[in-house]
Amino acid sequence: MGDIIQAIIDFWIEVVLLVPRIIFWAAFEVLELALDMLPAIDIVDPQTLSSGFTGDLVYFLTIMEFQYGLGAVTSALVARFLLRRIPFIG
Repeated sequence: MGDIIQAIIDFWIEVVLLVPRIIFWAAFEVLELALDMLPAIDIVDPQTLSSGFTGDLVYFLTIMEFQYGLGAVTSALVARFLLRRIPFIG
């Protein structure tokens, strides 16, 4: 008798969980279709991009420590974004 009740409960749990599974499946299908509609992005090689820099530009980027500044600003923005997601802080 206990096995029959457990089987009925398992059946209804599967029926109830079927609706969220269908919703998530449909959402992912729509997302996949939307992403397939986007045009392909032509990725540029960074070395090819930097070969167009003139000597003057490289000189000033070196003096201004652009590489360090870019890393510092990026990490600060990421930290700010993460801290905003913590309740009672952001």
